Amino acid sequence: MWDDRADLVRWVDIREGRVLAGTLSDDGIDIVDDRHLGQTVGAVALAQDGGLLVAAAHGLATISPDGQVSFGPDLVSAVVPNGRPPWRLNDGTVDPQGRFLVGTLSLDETPTVVEGEQSEPCEVLLRVSPDGQVDTVRTEMGMSNGLGFSPDGTIIYLIDTLSGTLSRHSYGAGDFDASEPWATVIDDFPSFADGMTVDAHGDLWVALWGGSRVARYTSDGRHVGDFTVNATQPTCVGFVGESLNRLAITSARKGLDPVTDDSGSLFVADVDATGKPEYRWAGSTATPYWIENDRA
Repeated sequence: MWDDRADLVRWVDIREGRVLAGTLSDDGIDIVDDRHLGQTVGAVALAQDGGLLVAAAHGLATISPDGQVSFGPDLVSAVVPNGRPPWRLNDGTVDPQGRFLVGTLSLDETPTVVEGEQSEPCEVLLRVSPDGQVDTVRTEMGMSNGLGFSPDGTIIYLIDTLSGTLSRHSYGAGDFDASEPWATVIDDFPSFADGMTVDAHGDLWVALWGGSRVARYTSDGRHVGDFTVNATQPTCVGFVGESLNRLAITSARKGLDPVTDDSGSLFVADVDATGKPEYRWAGSTATPYWIENDRA
């Protein structure tokens, strides 16, 4: 993602637990900050106070403007069924109201819980408010992954990688309407859909793990183009630069032996689209809600 206040590109290395930042130039991205959190890092988000919010392994973490790191409590022990496979937090994003949405995935990619003779998908999408309230936005997913919002913030998009779907749901400042069904927008991806972003026009840009490209779709799911990369496993995308007119693409080496392309690299491409500014977490990163709640 692009940090417009610091003029930096920010991204994560999930398995190494790194939160990185770099300066953007015509030649690429030069790393200027590299923090190791000591556990997996699914996503990073900007905060209103200038710090960062991080989806760590099982809970949130904050990095304050002066660099102090604080780890919050386990987020999903109360909502994920007992007996499920080992898991971690995965992709996340901030909504227009300054709340953080984050999903889960199974570490062995068999995200089911067995009850009696039946097994059901058990991954969830959670929404965390700045005061620490946690709401379950979606359940029974195969792997919660890419998230994005329409330009006006009234539609949320969500990728379930293992079910092969990108869905949409109405969105607003109030309670999430769980009675409204999610509507499937895309269910025919040629490979695994991973991370995504939404441009200023409302088009959806989806990283295709195993497909060596980023696919572009209209908001109603019509495929309108591809951008190829020399990496088998693109993982996420975001518009960067002062004009938000360049596309940054992350990729992974997981499972590739040997690595025969540039998988694991970060790419930057010029594209015929413009992104929209990132929403910022409304909570404090210096005294996050878990510290405030303990004081109370």
